Amino acid sequence: MDLLRELSMGEIVSRLAAAILYAGIQGLLLAGIARLLGDQRPSHDGRLTANPFVHLSVWGAAMAALFGMSWIRTIWFDAKANRLGRWGIVVVVGLGLAAMVAVVPLLDLLRAPALLLPRTGGYAALYLLGQLQAVAIASTALNVLPIPGLVGGSLLQAIWPGAERRLRRLEPFGLALVIVAIVAGWVPNLATTLLPWLQWR
Repeated sequence: MDLLRELSMGEIVSRLAAAILYAGIQGLLLAGIARLLGDQRPSHDGRLTANPFVHLSVWGAAMAALFGMSWIRTIWFDAKANRLGRWGIVVVVGLGLAAMVAVVPLLDLLRAPALLLPRTGGYAALYLLGQLQAVAIASTALNVLPIPGLVGGSLLQAIWPGAERRLRRLEPFGLALVIVAIVAGWVPNLATTLLPWLQWR
């Protein structure tokens, strides 16, 4: 309840919007890199799209709104179809997270066009860009963890490519652990620490 009192409705809404945009970008990056390496499963599952609602996790969006950290719905890969085999999944996860980090400073390029909008709209756009950068970098740091349900948890698909059914059963427990850790403050939000190193201004 104390957290809800500290957060304004505008901040909650802007973080939620940032989580939606983050989901679209991160999901497309992962599915696109997998496709470049020959794995068409994400494409067949409808994940090769920038539509954020295809990738959005409801619980991830809720955590972003309240704590500034999020995750997307799990993307399932096919190690046999990947040109690099099991290591291809490792490459997809690593490059997907690295590309999300690279997007953060690129978002600064949108600040100048945002200033061309009417004053209220321009300020809102700038605020949303800032929130997107914060949510994106904090979420990327969180998703490095190899926990089922997070992007890093996809590494388990590389270790146990034939255990998808088991991993699907473990996912709710992994995400429950992540939620408890975030709410309890065991997982810090690293946006404040990392953002100054990733912005051009």
